[in-house]
Amino acid sequence: MTDRATSTGADAGAQPPLPLPPRLLSLATAAYVCVLLYATHHPRPQELIGEGPGTPSDKTLHVAAYAVLGLLAAATLAAWRRWTLPHVLGLMAGLAVFGAVDEATQPLFGRFADLFDWFADCRGVVAGVLAVAAVLAAARRKAEPRPVQ
Repeated sequence: MTDRATSTGADAGAQPPLPLPPRLLSLATAAYVCVLLYATHHPRPQELIGEGPGTPSDKTLHVAAYAVLGLLAAATLAAWRRWTLPHVLGLMAGLAVFGAVDEATQPLFGRFADLFDWFADCRGVVAGVLAVAAVLAAARRKAEPRPVQ
């Protein structure tokens, strides 16, 4: 398999791939999307998460759920060796659109669409992608040769 990403940008080949198999990460991301869609369209979400003292707020749940999505999707992108700025920005835009569609379709299932839920989704996506970026940056620093003193 050739690495086509190295010819798409100056920094494309600089990041090491994640050590996880890309197909496994793709499958995990797809499975998580299915779980997320089920959870966000369930007519009675309190049945899934409980209610009462100690239950996280709705916005906290949105940030956390989409942070996991952003992390999985970004890790998948990196594992496929597509970690370039255009690919990362495209991924983030795609996940933001996915979050908007997810939110907009909830009324079809007896839920309410909320713009602030979507804002929380977008914050979660950014957090998940930044976590992967930090891991990749740390791995790159560790792999760089150190000057001899």
